[in-house]
Amino acid sequence: MRQYYEKIVVTKGIVEVRRYENLNVTGGGARKGDGEDREHNYSQQQRKRRNMIRQLVCANFDSGSKFITLTFNNDQHHDLKDVQACNAYFKKFVQRVRWKYPDFKYVAVIEFQDRNGRGAVHYHMICNLPYVDHTQIASLWAGGFIKINRIDKVDNVGAYVVKYMTTDMDDLRLMAQNAYLHSKGLEKPREVCTWNVEQRQEWQELHDALEKETPSYAATYESDVAGHMEYRQYNFNRIVPQK
Repeated sequence: MRQYYEKIVVTKGIVEVRRYENLNVTGGGARKGDGEDREHNYSQQQRKRRNMIRQLVCANFDSGSKFITLTFNNDQHHDLKDVQACNAYFKKFVQRVRWKYPDFKYVAVIEFQDRNGRGAVHYHMICNLPYVDHTQIASLWAGGFIKINRIDKVDNVGAYVVKYMTTDMDDLRLMAQNAYLHSKGLEKPREVCTWNVEQRQEWQELHDALEKETPSYAATYESDVAGHMEYRQYNFNRIVPQK
């Protein structure tokens, strides 16, 4: 029988369990070198980013939050394909919003408008804004167009947000850039690990409770670093239809 190391990550209504055959999970399979090795390492980083963003969103937002897409028009004085220049504009937008709504918090991911050939940066943002008129947000953005999506029926807001990240996770335009932006002071997901002696009792209680539940998703993987891996997700936000 295999011995496993287990980590449980708890956010609002979403619990993720990862089991590793080997504990060497911090290196992520990074390679030393240039060219293909550099791109491989970047790909690994992107996958970690997706997990981190998903968990951060789930820990701080829910289906009552606002999901807004912010797009630039062609009248800007900066290069619409320049991530740093666009991020500088986005941060000024955040300052304007916070001036009006001091408790404003958000997570935003970057995507490129490649389908229409522009290649322009735009943002998908989940935030805690109260109900405000579409025109008020547009005037605060003042950079182009906005779209507000209803997410009141979304039971996993973290997964909803990361699906809007660039389809190609290895897009080199985001290498060495901030692929996502977020406000300070966000609540962090709670992580409980078997290899942390101080968390052993808390892990055991969570583990035993989850053993009585049915996961909403499960998968197994093989890794050169971590060996055999198992993943389970429990979505307690999901409403199961009555039979």
